[in-house]
Amino acid sequence: MENTGKLLFAPGDDQPVWYVAIDGQKWVGPLSASEIVGRIHEGALTWAHFGWRKEQSGWMRLCDIPAFKAAVPSSPGMKTPPAADTSRLAPPPAPKSVQWFLYYSDSQFGPFSEDEVARFVRIGKIHGDVHAWSEGMSGWQKLKSISEFADVLAEGQKPAKAEKPAERRKAPRFPLLARSIMAVGGKVFSGMCRDVSVGGMQLLTSEIPGPVGTRIKLNISAPAGAEESIESFVAEGVIVRELEDGKGFSFRFEKLPAEGRKAIEAYVTQQA
Repeated sequence: MENTGKLLFAPGDDQPVWYVAIDGQKWVGPLSASEIVGRIHEGALTWAHFGWRKEQSGWMRLCDIPAFKAAVPSSPGMKTPPAADTSRLAPPPAPKSVQWFLYYSDSQFGPFSEDEVARFVRIGKIHGDVHAWSEGMSGWQKLKSISEFADVLAEGQKPAKAEKPAERRKAPRFPLLARSIMAVGGKVFSGMCRDVSVGGMQLLTSEIPGPVGTRIKLNISAPAGAEESIESFVAEGVIVRELEDGKGFSFRFEKLPAEGRKAIEAYVTQQA
């Protein structure tokens, strides 16, 4: 993409001051306005993604942010070129917004469109017990309990491949939407939980508190308004693995009070 930042954006808007939410729990930035437009042209982002900078009161879709108005594609004109024969042309169908995230095999995937998720069901890649989430839902739900996928699940799909006994965890993890506050050496970090078991959990954070082996204390609390979540608890443990994208880590409990274990077991029983 040509560098058109000087033509499209005010100097203050084309500085690395922008952040873009990419799946509801993670974000990228800081980026300049030109960098964001470049990623949109490359297909890595869309105008429907949410953006934010310090001066904004909250997240807004990129296409609605005044600073990006000059770069948003305008509607096509009503007139066609005189020599063009459009008698057999029809406008392409409007794309459905990408909104669904899936959780299975101890990992989160997405975003996917509704049609993509339906296709995964039909080819047997996922099944009704896979957890899904989209913006506006209070927490993760199994596909078989989501009305949008009732018809495709009713069609029937290939049975999911059973895991070999050796591949199963002694304490299987379940997806969890909750906040985490971590303390390491007098410094405080915040993040979001991705999953939990009585043995440990995975957390998403913009800054990892330390390398593998770092001991941390954390406080877990449910987001306001969540219908299905976990009771607040505290725990201590150690970082055992950094996630592949570098945006989080796996954490093993070493000191889990009875109240914390009770809260996790109650949540896991509810999700099973």
